Amino acid sequence: MQPRLKPNQWYHRPGHLRIRLEPGEAEVSPMGHDVRITKLVGGHCLKALVPTQSLGEDMSYVPAAYAGESGEDVVLFLPTSNEGRPTWIINKKDLEVILLK
Repeated sequence: MQPRLKPNQWYHRPGHLRIRLEPGEAEVSPMGHDVRITKLVGGHCLKALVPTQSLGEDMSYVPAAYAGESGEDVVLFLPTSNEGRPTWIINKKDLEVILLK
């Protein structure tokens, strides 16, 4: 479980990023509408359920919005699914490692 974070800076126009997905990190749900993402980042296991059509070619990446930051942590919003909007809070250094370049 990620710690709660109150960002000290929210962005009114979030930046758009692409988070690289390695083989095995994305699994299509039985109905095929959603994809379960499980990604190990900086020693934390981050999970998200996102719409299948939001993933990049061959499920190689998932888009994210850089929504805010607090100190050395950033807030990322992933595409909204039937279960809501997945939110990841990660360290800025860890973010650089998982970005699709």
